[in-house]
Amino acid sequence: MPYWSEYENNKFFKLISVYGKDFQQIAECMNKSYTQVRSHFYNIQVKESKAAKEELEEYRSLQNNQHLKFIVFDYVK
Repeated sequence: MPYWSEYENNKFFKLISVYGKDFQQIAECMNKSYTQVRSHFYNIQVKESKAAKEELEEYRSLQNNQHLKFIVFDYVK
């Protein structure tokens, strides 16, 4: 998988906001292939999806732990 510099990523996100999923137009603006641009888009989505799931699991874990603390606290009284 080709490396994308920070500059290329920034340009990519700006072009996504302008052209949406018109990967051919974005590829032409970036001097990259359609496949590279499309793959980069979907790889980012997968990473964001995994990160969001992990955040949700962490939040739920914290909520469960807080609930258990209250149960223990109430029990000690």
